Amino acid sequence: MSNQIKIERVAEDKKAGMTLGDVFAFAQDALNHNIDPRTPVKVTAGFRQQIQKLEAGGAR
Repeated sequence: MSNQIKIERVAEDKKAGMTLGDVFAFAQDALNHNIDPRTPVKVTAGFRQQIQKLEAGGAR
């Protein structure tokens, strides 16, 4: 049995979407939790393609 970790970040303003800083913080958080950098990222986008949510996960 392996432990799984899931990193998730949601835009503060879903209408405007995420900032570059939000995306950077998400990537840093994932790397700090030793999630493999090759792990696919699930993106939830709005009608105007703004990033509303990012998710990634992996084994601990």
